[in-house]
Amino acid sequence: MSVFYRRIALFVFLSANLFCAFASAQSLSLYCEADRPLQFFDENGKLTGMTVEIVKEIQRRVNNDDPIQVVPWSRGIDKINNNANTLLFSMARTPERESLYQWIGPIMANVYGLYAKADSTLEINSIEDAKKIPLIGVYRGDIRDQNLTRLGFNNLDRASSNISSFKKLMMGRIPVYTDSRLGVQSSAQTAGYTVNDVKLVFELFKSELYIAASKNTDPAVIKKWNAALESMKKDKTFLKIQQKYLPEEPNSKTQK
Repeated sequence: MSVFYRRIALFVFLSANLFCAFASAQSLSLYCEADRPLQFFDENGKLTGMTVEIVKEIQRRVNNDDPIQVVPWSRGIDKINNNANTLLFSMARTPERESLYQWIGPIMANVYGLYAKADSTLEINSIEDAKKIPLIGVYRGDIRDQNLTRLGFNNLDRASSNISSFKKLMMGRIPVYTDSRLGVQSSAQTAGYTVNDVKLVFELFKSELYIAASKNTDPAVIKKWNAALESMKKDKTFLKIQQKYLPEEPNSKTQK
């Protein structure tokens, strides 16, 4: 091979490696909503929580150090819907969302139910009973709203946050609201109450939570992040993080 062709081959080789390095180092936009105990600021103002630690450990394993930004859920949805290389967590994987995003996970299983004031005498024994309630508070556009709408509920009081629904409940404006087993304590505290001020009156459904990625995110990134998550489950790093924040949480199929 002549010197000229050797130089051409070297140039192509170096260019290809440079491109691969650039692609692997491509920056991502990471967003989450404040939602204790999954994502929250501690007393020192540091972002922490179970899924935050999981995401940061994945980032460490895939050599990514892009910052996590905390935004309202509606803004996070807007970002992931309209931008490439964008991740949002923690998101329930629903039929409505399945084809809209790419998925990394699962990272958590959550249980959603109807909560009433602690002194309520309301009894709900079935979905049909729940449909007869005058109003049910739901977080507009999220999994609770989507699932109940799909089931034919026409008594939903849609609010901009769980906190708003919680306050409406305590003021007597609605008899029940929907929340998750993991989120009800945070909702109560943020609204100025305690978790003992409410009680679960009916379990609605279970759902798994994921890190969602915008549809036009490089599939290689999704594959790499999922592989890192699987390695965390296999070497028990995932379990250690889970037990740190949710010591009473039973092992689920998110564990390997």
